[in-house]
Amino acid sequence: MNGWKDWRHRGKGLLSGKGPGNSGEKTAFQITHLNRRAQKILTILTGTALTLICCLLAERYARGGREDVVQTLGTAQAGSVLIIDYHQVLPTQEDVAAAQSAGEESAITLSAFKEDLAWLMENGAGFILPSELKKAVQGLSSLPEKAVMLTFTGGYESFYTVVWPQLRESARNGSTSGADSPKGCVGIIGAEADLYSGSVEKEIATSRLSWNQIRQLDGSDCVEIASEGYDLCLDAQAWLGPPEPVGKLSSLMHLLGLAPQSKRNITEDNLLLYYSTVGKDALTMGEKMRQTLFHEADAFFVPEGCGGTETDQALSDSGLTMTMLAGSFDGPLDGKSAENNPGWNLISDHASLLSMIRLLRPNEGSLEDIASAYFEDQPS
Repeated sequence: MNGWKDWRHRGKGLLSGKGPGNSGEKTAFQITHLNRRAQKILTILTGTALTLICCLLAERYARGGREDVVQTLGTAQAGSVLIIDYHQVLPTQEDVAAAQSAGEESAITLSAFKEDLAWLMENGAGFILPSELKKAVQGLSSLPEKAVMLTFTGGYESFYTVVWPQLRESARNGSTSGADSPKGCVGIIGAEADLYSGSVEKEIATSRLSWNQIRQLDGSDCVEIASEGYDLCLDAQAWLGPPEPVGKLSSLMHLLGLAPQSKRNITEDNLLLYYSTVGKDALTMGEKMRQTLFHEADAFFVPEGCGGTETDQALSDSGLTMTMLAGSFDGPLDGKSAENNPGWNLISDHASLLSMIRLLRPNEGSLEDIASAYFEDQPS
């Protein structure tokens, strides 16, 4: 006990400025219990604040996340981008015929796709992916001249087996890199990826990508993954065709009193239902991608006939900042009258990333029929 008391007395003496060899004058710096406690609290609060700031910045800068925090980092350079959309690219004409019989009328052969890539590269196309387009809008990079984006709707397995190898081969043979190297953005539907990740019979004309294949594609420098939602747009084409509602999307549209010719006539009472349903599907897909790929998609492919202000609003509220509508080639493009004759997309700010047009490459004819006007209009 004496040792314990002696230790306490020595401690009190040190805190009061007294100690061995000290005449009783207080030292210039005193450390009180209050100061120590305050220092501990300050250290904890500082560490917590720094941790929260780092987490918020990491989330905001993450690929596919909201980008409000980076909108003031730089000034976007005005430019344009031609988005060329493909569906099925298959090895032989017999495969194309089988795909067309299954409902994919825009399927083309691998030889036609090779000709497309060769023509684009010969004409100086600057290939770009959605994430790179976003960086250009943020002022973090420059938009290449004659910017071209290749998109592949439907998430077909043929992208993995046919298109991806061809993109890499074209880059090697052309000795190109960066914006000159062919790249592609493939859209996937979550429910279909789930289905084809299990034990299901596959055939080249209709099979979709599995999550394992999607993960491999996502690790490639020449591929990015876009979202087509989880399962709401599975029957978008059915909604455009038969008068009777079939499936979730068409049932919702008919419930809201919508038809393909009047999709914007949503009553005020039903607007919140529309927002919540479309937004929920986009969020479900975003969560699925985070779990599987550890990031969300930069771009969302809006189903044909389902675009509009309401859809963009619902997707924007879900954190999506880039949406692409399906368009078709129906004559010479001029890039000016986008409403009557969609051409290439004029890029200037974040708002210009919404409702961009991706032009479907038709089964017949050549890519030159679609893209020549764009290349003639762009500076060399």
